[in-house]
Amino acid sequence: MKLNKQQIEQYHDLGYLMIPDFLSGDQLKRAQQALTLHYPSPSEYFAAPEQYPVFSTSQFAGLANFPFGSFDLNRVMVTPELIEIAQQLLGDDDIRLTKGELWAKFQGAIDYDQDFHRDFGNHTLVVPRADHRWKELTTFIYLSDVTRGSGATAIIPRDKTDGIPLGKNQLSKDDPARREAEYLQGTAGTLVLYSYDVFHRGVEIKDMESFRFMLLADFARRDSPWIDRHAWPHHGMDANMIEFIERISPEQRNLLDFPPIGHEYWNEQTLRDIQVRYPNLDVTPYQRKPSR
Repeated sequence: MKLNKQQIEQYHDLGYLMIPDFLSGDQLKRAQQALTLHYPSPSEYFAAPEQYPVFSTSQFAGLANFPFGSFDLNRVMVTPELIEIAQQLLGDDDIRLTKGELWAKFQGAIDYDQDFHRDFGNHTLVVPRADHRWKELTTFIYLSDVTRGSGATAIIPRDKTDGIPLGKNQLSKDDPARREAEYLQGTAGTLVLYSYDVFHRGVEIKDMESFRFMLLADFARRDSPWIDRHAWPHHGMDANMIEFIERISPEQRNLLDFPPIGHEYWNEQTLRDIQVRYPNLDVTPYQRKPSR
């Protein structure tokens, strides 16, 4: 999916961009149906919230880490359209997937209010660059309609906070920039893109029996190894990860640091043994000789 100049400029200047109907039709429906592998449906939850006490233990109790229980959810994070968008906004074709999460929130489970913060604090040990080079791209894909009453994230356009040092990841409670906050409201299938140097916060879900489901995927350039969030080999023995690796393309595997086609890692031994680890993986593309 090609972004126009105005969209790219908005992302860099304001720190965020929204694309409605990014996910639609059967792909959206299948992803929504797969949520039941991880969460109760809203009707199930609100009929007996006491049966799901885990959601009241923490704001983050509704997080589920990739790989998820369904290929229909897993593949959303690596769709060619999303990869192309990430490449354009990060300014490089060689990118990595640094995080994958599902997040469910239910009204009344807990107070979801947060302070305004920048995400770089637990995504890197250094600080963002002011010239937008080597940044991280965070994406939300809404799997339900998200309104202000159902917990739409509040975000402050970056041009309102450019005077705040980039080493600061919490906004002062008396900062007037708080009054500039906007709310990322959108229908199911909306794609939200924002940078880890923009101030934002989670908000309380106020509408009765409302809820919010979304999928999060983060990306960074491969030449910025100081930016990261999740370690994919940690899940290497997970059956869902094995299926995912077997079914996606070589280009998509590269997002998870799988050696690319033509890399000298590939030889007769590794080709033979990778087939043992992943019986349903097509090794044919990796049989190409390394380029000199």
